[in-house]
Amino acid sequence: MTDGVRSYSAWKSLPPLSGGVWVAMVTEVLDGEGIPNLVKTDLSSGGLGFITGTEALGKAWRIQVPEDFYDHALEIFEAMMSNEEGEDEEAADS
Repeated sequence: MTDGVRSYSAWKSLPPLSGGVWVAMVTEVLDGEGIPNLVKTDLSSGGLGFITGTEALGKAWRIQVPEDFYDHALEIFEAMMSNEEGEDEEAADS
């Protein structure tokens, strides 16, 4: 953990994601925006973080950001997820 990440005392979780690929995409954008982030997952249900396609064999992944950055991070997260859902709907309509 870097000193920059350690300096924040209060963190909030963005909505859960079901796969590591989504986590990588969101964290890449957050990093680009200068938003510190941590990725956590509960691997107690098995899988040890093994990723198959876009799904992990554990429970949901959570990206945590400092409270000061939460609103902006949530906007980014929602924009990315709504864009993905919209693309899926467009493909279904074709």
